[in-house]
Amino acid sequence: MSEKKQIEHQGIVEQANGGRATVRILSQSACASCHAKGVCTAADLQEKLIDASCDRPFKHGDRVTLVGESKLGLQAAWWAYILPLFLILATLITTFTLTNNENMAGLLALGILIPYFLIIRLFNNKFFKTFSFTIKPSTE
Repeated sequence: MSEKKQIEHQGIVEQANGGRATVRILSQSACASCHAKGVCTAADLQEKLIDASCDRPFKHGDRVTLVGESKLGLQAAWWAYILPLFLILATLITTFTLTNNENMAGLLALGILIPYFLIIRLFNNKFFKTFSFTIKPSTE
């Protein structure tokens, strides 16, 4: 049986309410851990607040580990980046082929993102359930 790959982030509970908690994590790019980051402007280090489900009570200030499945990262990339790119390209090619008008094709290609992201927003609760982290006590 293959073991599921997981993403883990250390964090601190900011707020807890019932079976959910908000956890503050320090998100860093690969550049942030580089020894030359002091002289490079590409280093990226930022704090993020993540909502997660928990099966036991936590309180403000508890150190925890956020756990999520790594395959969800690929699904999130699909919905946020890849599918919109395909929609833009398909709309651009189709509109230009039918109308031979570059301006209209460009505007419609960008405009297709408005209904796409409105639909994504309508299904926000479904995505929230799919792309969720769970919390476990930190082992540090």
